[in-house]
Parts: sequence; C-alpha cells; structure tokens
Amino acid sequence: MRRSVAGFTLLEAIVALAILSAGAMALFAAVNGALRSLDRAEQASRLDTAVENAMDRLELVNPMVEPQGDTVVGAYELHWQAEAIAPRREGLTDYLRPGLYDLALYDVHAELRRDGRVERRFVLRRVGFLQARAREIF
Repeated sequence: MRRSVAGFTLLEAIVALAILSAGAMALFAAVNGALRSLDRAEQASRLDTAVENAMDRLELVNPMVEPQGDTVVGAYELHWQAEAIAPRREGLTDYLRPGLYDLALYDVHAELRRDGRVERRFVLRRVGFLQARAREIF
C-alpha cells in the first residue's frame, strides 16, 4: 500500500531556506552599497557647498592687503596664501592717466580643513589693489 505524502521534506525545506538566504544576502549587499553611495554623495555635496562658501569669502579678500589668513567657514577652517603672479603697477583711468590705485594679479591658494585634515585645495586668481595716490580736486 502506498501512502500519499503531503507537505515538504526536511531536505526541501533546507534547500528553500538556502535559496531564500542567498537572495536576502544579495538584497542586503545591494541596499548596503546604495546607502554607502548615498552617504558619499551627501558628503561630497556638503564639501561642494563649503567650497562655494569659501570662494564667496575669498571674494571679499584683497590679496594685496591681506596676503594670507585663516577663518572659519561652517564646519571647516579656511586657510589661504596669496602669491603675486604679475608685478604691481599703476592702474589707469579711461584717459590712460594714472588712477588712484596700484594693481597686481595674484593666485590665492586655499585649503579647506576639517578636524586638522585637508579636505579640499583650490586656487583662485584675484586682483589686489591698494590706493597709491590722492584724489585730485579741480
């Protein structure tokens, strides 16, 4: 006499669990990779925003008057050092006469640091100016 068997055998259950666990591990690895990518993208976005803020801050710096310095930009420390790349010369008016200011061209080397570690380096080209002559009153 033959018995009809209903349900799973132990071997079938173990195979099914192995397939399920392999699929779950692959899904976990994909989710983990996506979360790491998202974290790196957020960090890069924060750093890009800090670089933009640092550039805005350096727009206010006159490298002829303030050739180096340190300041805080958000969670970062900004350090800059200006290097003259063109000699100082007289600024000219529209009539090619000497103006009030002397001018020079600078490369401003900047570093953004966080917790003592350099996060980003960049260079801005800026014009430095200094009043060298008095205004003539006619």
